[in-house]
Amino acid sequence: MIQKNIFFLFICILAFSCQTRKHNHITYLNKVNEIDSIYRLKNDTLTALKMYQTLFKTYSPYNSELIDEYQTYIILSDKYHEDFGGKESLYKLISLVAPNWKYNRMDKSFFALYKKYGIDSLEIEEKVTNWKRGLNKRLVDSFSVASFRDQEKRRRDAVLRQKNDEKNEQLLLWTFKNYGYPSLQKIGLWGNNDTFMSMSILMNHAADSKRYPYFKEKLLEYIKTGECIPDDYAAMIDKYSLMTEIPEYGTFSNVPIVDSVRVNKNRKKIGLPSLKHAKKIHDDYFKN
Repeated sequence: MIQKNIFFLFICILAFSCQTRKHNHITYLNKVNEIDSIYRLKNDTLTALKMYQTLFKTYSPYNSELIDEYQTYIILSDKYHEDFGGKESLYKLISLVAPNWKYNRMDKSFFALYKKYGIDSLEIEEKVTNWKRGLNKRLVDSFSVASFRDQEKRRRDAVLRQKNDEKNEQLLLWTFKNYGYPSLQKIGLWGNNDTFMSMSILMNHAADSKRYPYFKEKLLEYIKTGECIPDDYAAMIDKYSLMTEIPEYGTFSNVPIVDSVRVNKNRKKIGLPSLKHAKKIHDDYFKN
């Protein structure tokens, strides 16, 4: 009997541990920010690479916005002749960059790396095509319509804008209930007829909604699961905060930051890099 109880307790602990790990994406993001700051601000590539190796032994690969840590890890590993997992890891990277494939920023060195490991451009295209087939077609159709509707008449007609925003909010509520957050891995970035589907834009408009308190709480849950990009959440919160108080996350470049220490603490709570680090990431990304 005692052995059965111990076994049951072990199963409960294991289940709790898995559940905690599943909802620990903010912890992952802060680890990435720490490593990226060592690589980008301290120029200590080898230390950053070793830390990335440890990180990806524990966490599934992910590419944070503008940082692209898994891609960076693979490129640096190849450069310094470190084992990153070969073809298997490169295939995982394809699925991470696939949402942006229409206007992908990859240069020739990206394809050269794949060719080095026996993967040609046709196989890459085939993998991207297969990834697209795995998207939720119903959500792609719905958010293609929503994204087009969101920009109808360039949002200049106030009555139409309010009507369309309400429809889009209803779609978001329905999606959250039935499918969770419409992440890049569920719907991609480019919908039907090459419609650009930006959750950032849709959630930014939710800041003006009467349902804002709900969206604020719900999106934080999705940040923890890794489905919602913290930048999108922060922009929504800051837009709302402009009406009543000082923005919490410093996402608006034209709004002075009074207390950078407070802002950086707030940013860390949702997995965003510090203001200084974020500026460096932004400058490096658009410099290339």
